[in-house]
Amino acid sequence: MGRHDGAAAAPRAPWYVRTGRAALRWLGRLALGALAGGMVLGATLWAGTSGESARALGAAAAVLVVVATALAATLPPVPEPPATSPGDGAGTRRGPTTDDR
Repeated sequence: MGRHDGAAAAPRAPWYVRTGRAALRWLGRLALGALAGGMVLGATLWAGTSGESARALGAAAAVLVVVATALAATLPPVPEPPATSPGDGAGTRRGPTTDDR
């Protein structure tokens, strides 16, 4: 049950492994931001906007994507769905509720 389950935690990885993992995470975020910025730059230049405006929009998109991916990494994991009984298939109905209405 959470922290109190009594299981032994895995040993902490050495500092150079943790640093390498963090660098790879940020490298992926930066690569995705560069790709998004390049796509916005190309699309706005193709659409006929000025070069200065296109560069500003591309840079803004790149920064926005990097910040969004960094913030998304702070979200907690999605909880597991509750277990269903074998009789609870798709489209099954529950019995009538017995309320005093």
